[in-house]
Amino acid sequence: MCARVQNIDELNKHGRILGRANYIFTPEISSSIGSIHGSSFQLDETIVIGRDYHNDSRMLKRAYTSGVMSTGVNVLNLSDCTFPLLEFTIRRFGASGGAYFSGGHLYSEDVGIRFVDAGGIELSLVEIKKIIDSYRNFPAHIRRAEPRGIGQIIAIPQTQDVYIKSLEQFVNKKLIKEARLKIVVDCSFSPTGNITPLLINEIGVEVIALNTHYRERSMVPVPSINTIKNTADIVKASNSHLGVCFDVDGSRILVVDENGLEISYENLLMFFIAYDERLQKSRNSTVILTPSISPVVKRFIEESGHPIKLVENYPGELSRQIRQERACLAASESLKFYFPHYAPFSDGNYILLKILEIMANQKDLISSLTIGFPNGIKVNKTIPVSAEIIETIHNRLIEFADEHELKYQDIINELKIIGEGVYVNIKVALNRNAILLSAESEDKSKSVKMINNLSKIISKL
Repeated sequence: MCARVQNIDELNKHGRILGRANYIFTPEISSSIGSIHGSSFQLDETIVIGRDYHNDSRMLKRAYTSGVMSTGVNVLNLSDCTFPLLEFTIRRFGASGGAYFSGGHLYSEDVGIRFVDAGGIELSLVEIKKIIDSYRNFPAHIRRAEPRGIGQIIAIPQTQDVYIKSLEQFVNKKLIKEARLKIVVDCSFSPTGNITPLLINEIGVEVIALNTHYRERSMVPVPSINTIKNTADIVKASNSHLGVCFDVDGSRILVVDENGLEISYENLLMFFIAYDERLQKSRNSTVILTPSISPVVKRFIEESGHPIKLVENYPGELSRQIRQERACLAASESLKFYFPHYAPFSDGNYILLKILEIMANQKDLISSLTIGFPNGIKVNKTIPVSAEIIETIHNRLIEFADEHELKYQDIINELKIIGEGVYVNIKVALNRNAILLSAESEDKSKSVKMINNLSKIISKL
């Protein structure tokens, strides 16, 4: 089982180092990567390390930590935390960087490492490649500290409380509290369960919190279609105003309205552009987006007075472009939204607070506020599937996309396949056992062709 990996190029997926724990991503490799990363800092510098709840992430983080400490670099240990909390902590404590271990919304039992710089921004593809190249020559260029110079490991209690209080300062708590809102939050068996219910209660919103506890990892991605369906059903049954499902790392959310219907990425983006007061005051400021944005949404944003810069969604690239362009907003189809006045990274908790603030300010529900937004000309198709494969269909689609080297975006309950001049969203229906396909292109024939090709493939799956 534990095949020795001599070259970690095979762990380099989509610009991040990830793989199945104890299968190809072993503790020995993690420790070596820690030594390589630690050697890139000066002696006695300090970095922040965190992880999700799962034991494979915990094991690999501990191995990595030993490697870092061996180079004479100190570790601020957050233990289990969300990725945005780690990024916040780096900035608050003036750390030199950090690393986060998480399965996130990854295929099967993969665990990934995300490396972060002193600004709380993920390292670029070039910097990740340096780490990978250094592994080939390991242990050359590795610094080993003298025994008395080995790095310290330091716990930082109450950081979570400081983070919650900081978040509250960026929205109008009084306005939100007076709106008397009720929401359902699926914490996805992740450290979000230690943060979001407390945060939402602090701002005066009634919250029904789901899956706040640890659950052993399974072959099904989290949140799964069943946990999303449960959230939608509870929203309707409890007469709540909104429902959200967090990704495991806490950096993004899937949103359902009071009717249990999913709000699309495009509608969320237009929702912020149309109703966020800060964005309205920042007209003529750039919005950073990814190239596969719908032409209709692109026109909507430009007509709202914002120039657009299109950037590939590589690790940390949107964050770097925010600084370079002095942008007022950035967003990617993966359901990440970046509000620069708060931070140069995406934080699911802050996205949720912004939605609640806008609903409170507009005195309306998100379904009503998004109903009039423009839609592109799309070709749609529904494919019935058996209940037995519904939970694993997302993994199967990712497997297919990787095998055929297709470009795609993981959107929690969706996969967006990006072709030449055509984009296809594949998602699982919330109200029946079916796959929904929706293709958009300036050339309708391209949409029809792509839908037909993918339909044949999905039917085989």
